[in-house]
Amino acid sequence: MAISQSAFREFLMKTISRSTKREKTVANVLATLRIEQLTPSPNVISGLRTCMTGKTTIDQLLADVMSRHVALRRV
Repeated sequence: MAISQSAFREFLMKTISRSTKREKTVANVLATLRIEQLTPSPNVISGLRTCMTGKTTIDQLLADVMSRHVALRRV
């Protein structure tokens, strides 16, 4: 079954939009780190790269970083 040119164009625009959104999100994370005068760890850099490729989400990366660096406080 062939795909129409308009359907392909719509798919391509959605893909570009998702990619652009990921790029902007990663850029914002890096900008925030710079503002806070923090240097991302190798794990964070690796995680950001996987976010850029769409293999993981920023939410998943955030959860991973927090599980490593934020101590759970029990009251």
